[in-house]
Amino acid sequence: MNARFAQLGLDRTVPAVPLRRVALVVLALAAAGCGEQRDDVARTTPMPIGEASPVPADNAETSEVSLTEYRLVPSNPRLARPGRIAFAATNDGQIRHALRVDGPAGPVTSATLAPGERATIVVDLPPGTYKWYCPIADHEQRGEVGRVRIAE
Repeated sequence: MNARFAQLGLDRTVPAVPLRRVALVVLALAAAGCGEQRDDVARTTPMPIGEASPVPADNAETSEVSLTEYRLVPSNPRLARPGRIAFAATNDGQIRHALRVDGPAGPVTSATLAPGERATIVVDLPPGTYKWYCPIADHEQRGEVGRVRIAE
């Protein structure tokens, strides 16, 4: 054993790993675990403001919603007709937002929208009350949530 290793009580057969290398490995593993699994997301194409969203082929009823910092406007709309509903979401805020509607067949989620972008999701909703909200980070907990009432 080397005298320096002997003073520290270390056996030279175990290599000393620099702390910086260990920290880099831990950081890389932590960053790799920060990804988000989004298998349940319905894909939509964001559209800049000013362009019309494509009208659903079956002439679904359309409901406009504005997404801003921690608010949906309107937050609790009432729609008279059940069936296929197109929710046209516009990000009128300064940060990224998305729209999710928890329907009877499971959640339907728009793409994440940058400020000024717009997307439309279509959901089949029978009469009832359904939760809609922004699924990004803590936006729902901060108030970006509401209820959609269909034929009630």
